[in-house]
Amino acid sequence: MAALSQVSEAIEAARAAMSGSGQGESPSLDDLQAASGRVQSALGALAEQLDSRAARGPAATRDFWRLLVELHQIERELVERRCVRRVDALERVQEGVRGLGEIGTAAGILDRSADGLGESSDFDRVLVSSIRDGSLHVESIWCRDDRARAEAELAALRAHPVRLDYPLVEAELAGRQGVEVVSAKERSDKRWAETLGWTSYAVATLALGGATAGFVHADCHLSGRPLDAIDREALEAYAEGLAQVFERAVLRGRLRGHRSELRGAVDWMNARLSRLSEAPAAAAVNGNADGMPAMPVEVAELDELLTPRELEVLRLMARGNTNLAIAKALVVAEGTVKYHVKNVLRKLRAANRADAVARYERMTAGLPE
Repeated sequence: MAALSQVSEAIEAARAAMSGSGQGESPSLDDLQAASGRVQSALGALAEQLDSRAARGPAATRDFWRLLVELHQIERELVERRCVRRVDALERVQEGVRGLGEIGTAAGILDRSADGLGESSDFDRVLVSSIRDGSLHVESIWCRDDRARAEAELAALRAHPVRLDYPLVEAELAGRQGVEVVSAKERSDKRWAETLGWTSYAVATLALGGATAGFVHADCHLSGRPLDAIDREALEAYAEGLAQVFERAVLRGRLRGHRSELRGAVDWMNARLSRLSEAPAAAAVNGNADGMPAMPVEVAELDELLTPRELEVLRLMARGNTNLAIAKALVVAEGTVKYHVKNVLRKLRAANRADAVARYERMTAGLPE
């Protein structure tokens, strides 16, 4: 009978879909959905047979009821398989993102970004690229069980950045963001397609600060498995997670830099305060011409203490020039020189001209004139 043949074929298709490729790979979502559709059709045909045989009694419908129960069990298992595959795919991707977050540095995360998805998904190859100067630059590649191939492809693609122009899908995605499954024959870069042997691939945007900063590409070139909705969802989840951990790493790096700068400023201030705290002890021993306690001039640099004109006067004083000689050298009045000398003595806490010169020579020892 046609109905029984349809039921038998639907059961076989369902079991084949649930077994996958037989190589330990997850069942294809498309295969599961196709098998579910055949089971639904078989259930409808079987229900019609039951209705037509109802009047003949239980004996005529017993086998049909058994098949009906078996089909419902298979349909429930197909639904469970789809749910399990989706949950498993997302959990593995989340684990991959958590692993990247433990790296800490932005450079380390970028270097491991392709490995993070490849090792936590059913993809056979993953590429992570960044956008610089309007072109796509590959940052890292992961290939399943083939590190040498990944390194060779990385070198080849890095030598030829891709310009983000129409009609590339990536050029469109850079503006609207999201994820797409692309046929390599239609809107992909020909050089990349030839190098990678692409027939189809999935691509998701990496958004940093609301702007597209790069892409994550993935394919199943080894298994030949068609990319499905769960692959799209897993890729999108990973791209979002990668962007988040990368932004956090960049922020942590900036905070470490600010913290280092702040620590340096605090150390500088502590050193200054320490020198200031030593001033009272020195004041108890030294005094100046006005009877004011002397303070160590090391608390500040000469450039911070004196004006440019006062420094000129002090340098000429150190050379043994009199006030009159200094006035002639600077082309100013002698009274102006006396005013500057007074300010120099006060700012250096010097008792007299000789003391000011001695302090100047001590502070500038080893420096060029």
